[in-house]
Amino acid sequence: MALKSKKELPDMNAIARNWAKHKGTSLSSISRKLKKHNTFLHQNLRTRDARPSVLLALSDFLGVNLFEYYLALLPEHIRPTAQEKELLKEIEALKKELERVGEERDRYWKVISSRQ
Repeated sequence: MALKSKKELPDMNAIARNWAKHKGTSLSSISRKLKKHNTFLHQNLRTRDARPSVLLALSDFLGVNLFEYYLALLPEHIRPTAQEKELLKEIEALKKELERVGEERDRYWKVISSRQ
């Protein structure tokens, strides 16, 4: 897979600004709370190629996983996280168990209906 051009990457500046506005704050205010200068986040997010450390700090502050905006850019086979894969396995196991319980229930109903 080739590197994505900056135009293909999400506009994290706009996304972060919208989330900050939704949370009742601004990127300048968050920058100050992160003990950086007022324009720190604006400068780091405007290139569309934000550093992961900046996204981690901002995600934590906003309470939003900003990395999710990059998932759509990943190939299908590596998109799910390890936790999602575990959950999918658990769902499959539960579906099999439900099917088994359903078959067992049907057997009992068949026995009960044959006695009447």
